[in-house]
Amino acid sequence: MKRKIVLITFVSLFVSSLVIIQNTPQAAIPELFSIALLSPNTSPARDQWALLMEQQLPEIGISVSFHESTGWANISPRTWYYPLIEYDYIPTYDEGGYDILFLGWHWPFDLQLSGIFETAAIVPYGDNFYQYNNPIYDAILENYEEEYNPVLRTQYAHLLQSILYEGLPAICIVHPSDLYGFKTGLIGINPLLVSTANQRIENWYDPVDRIITHAVPVDLQDQNIFTLESYFDRIWMQNVYGSLFSRNPIDLMWEPNIATDCIITAGGTNLTVTIDPNAKFSNGDAVLAEDVKYSYELYMTPEVGSPSYGYLTKWFGNHDSIIEHSSSTLSFILPEPYNFPLSLLSHGIIDKSDVEAKIATYGYDIFYELPLTGNVLDSLVKSCGPMILNEFNPVLSTVQLLPNPYWHGTTVVLDEWNEIFISGKVGALESLINGTIDIMDAQYFPVLSDFEGIAGIEGIKVDGFAEQGMAINMRHPILGTGELTPVGTAEAAKYVRKAISHATPRQDIIDNILLGLGEEGITSIPRGCIGFDDSLLPYEYNLDIALSYMEAAGYDIIVVPEFSSGYFILLGFLAVSSTIRFYRKKKKQ
Repeated sequence: MKRKIVLITFVSLFVSSLVIIQNTPQAAIPELFSIALLSPNTSPARDQWALLMEQQLPEIGISVSFHESTGWANISPRTWYYPLIEYDYIPTYDEGGYDILFLGWHWPFDLQLSGIFETAAIVPYGDNFYQYNNPIYDAILENYEEEYNPVLRTQYAHLLQSILYEGLPAICIVHPSDLYGFKTGLIGINPLLVSTANQRIENWYDPVDRIITHAVPVDLQDQNIFTLESYFDRIWMQNVYGSLFSRNPIDLMWEPNIATDCIITAGGTNLTVTIDPNAKFSNGDAVLAEDVKYSYELYMTPEVGSPSYGYLTKWFGNHDSIIEHSSSTLSFILPEPYNFPLSLLSHGIIDKSDVEAKIATYGYDIFYELPLTGNVLDSLVKSCGPMILNEFNPVLSTVQLLPNPYWHGTTVVLDEWNEIFISGKVGALESLINGTIDIMDAQYFPVLSDFEGIAGIEGIKVDGFAEQGMAINMRHPILGTGELTPVGTAEAAKYVRKAISHATPRQDIIDNILLGLGEEGITSIPRGCIGFDDSLLPYEYNLDIALSYMEAAGYDIIVVPEFSSGYFILLGFLAVSSTIRFYRKKKKQ
């Protein structure tokens, strides 16, 4: 009977030791304080890293009391549309506001920073639901918004990013990347310009057949540049409609296209443009100042229904703001300085003599007729860009462009450029592999493995204009103001935010959740934006550094010692040995 008891005791202790091995963490940090997490349920990937951070934060002593994954209708009253009734600021989550919110922003190519982090934009006056207040940031932002010199403007942009990097009102997690499928061997293509429909086809070349075909996953339906709403239709229009300025394919800055130059005076409010005397429409007629003025007037005519109406009327409030000086020069008068003024001069131009007569006869309905048909014919797609529209098939959803014989710029070396609709990623990938298409658009959402090991094609990652991160409530008494930290200062709160940033496993998120399609987050400013500061480095994922920042905030960090599995096996063995010795001793007695 005693032998059975000894055997049962041995097995019981050994099994218990295995249970301890499986369930004991490597190390444990006691809870220092707790917060609530808030995340939108609109993105499966974001849900995954929000859940990951819920597990990561206890590693530095921050427990998560509650994680609410919900819709924007429930998030907005806690953030942008907090009612400001009981409190005159956005309070903590428990008080009806938020502590940390997971969200992403999409930024424009030309970096516009106003309305998000400056003091004047704190809700309800803007989107600064972070409640970030920094007078130095505000002053630099004011300079940035008025500086049109690209060198000085970039310097201001870098200063603003360094302030956000240090202050961390937002902890950026990732900058997602776009992924295109390309036929290998294509020349002169800047994928970032493709991703923004700013491509310059006059620089493109396929040495095999001088034909490039771009597949997209949606129907091509927009008729002309004035009714344009879809990015996919902009892809072909970008190279039919010439504009005064367009982006340089190398440095991405604005450079003359139909214009020869732009002289900026009156503190940045007067843009005087000279038109290239060689610029012509596809019928051989010269592009004149009256064509440019008339084109902009059409964008700002309500009956046309242009999506650009609000943007352009903001800067050219009435048609008197555009003044013709001669057949080749005109001025654009702005109500105030604008830091990217040449972007205002990037809209497509049409032939006034043709379009004005068509409107007089048929009215504004011509803007909703299919190009090359009916009353409009080619009037609204008459090109002063490098290509002309040769075919537009709304049934098959295909477009074919041919070189413009009157194009005055760099000689077009392609014989033909096509944009076609293919439904679904599988069909597009098959077409890329068999050579039917040359470019598979990123909006098919391929992954890197789709292109691995297949001769003749490659996946091209492109820096995007989106960022995903954690918004911090800067009025939170620990995360923001720091009044409830042991040190009790705003500096201590910043140390806590830095600890959270160092506890964020960005590369793991990219590798395992985004399948490689992203870059480690730095600030809220995405890598694709003009003015992005590539000298800043992501906060390193390092729990030791994170804990040191928690200590700097005044918290006593007590770490439970690490125990290996061998330790617990040894512990179990010693316990069993002690039991056996006890029964042997008892037997001798």
